[in-house]
Amino acid sequence: MLRVIFDTNIYGRLASEPDGLTLEERIRNEKYFIVYGYAPIRQEIRNIPKSSKLSQRNRMLLLNLYDKITGNHLLPDSIKVNHLAKKYFDYYQQSGGGYSWQSSIKFDFMIVACASIHGLDIIYSADNKTMSNKTAIKTYHHINLNEYYRTPHFLKYEELLEQFRNQSK
Repeated sequence: MLRVIFDTNIYGRLASEPDGLTLEERIRNEKYFIVYGYAPIRQEIRNIPKSSKLSQRNRMLLLNLYDKITGNHLLPDSIKVNHLAKKYFDYYQQSGGGYSWQSSIKFDFMIVACASIHGLDIIYSADNKTMSNKTAIKTYHHINLNEYYRTPHFLKYEELLEQFRNQSK
């Protein structure tokens, strides 16, 4: 059983695929692949501006996609998750990381901390600049080793597509 979490950007990418509905259905119906939700991810989607009817429609489509894919597999936000994310950030800064806590890296570190604490296997992300850059990966491994957590594997969006596009129909 693979227990995974999608970075927020995965939902937008899936929604824009020409075969997005087929992909969504295959992901939801895969017995050995469970996608977990996490409140800050849903909140990031909810924070998409409602400035136009198109953006409001897209926001609703993404929330619907998120809810369908994650179902009732939700991981709680907690002080423990936030504390681990802050440890990542402190070590990241010491290692020469260039992003501030208030940038998107805060949410990235929270997602990784949540996945690590709950023992998830994989994080799928299309973000190579913050979540899965070399300094960040080194940070997760270092801190998780010290805190006795297993660091999830990081796979790219293209690997998710390949896995579910190649399924027999």
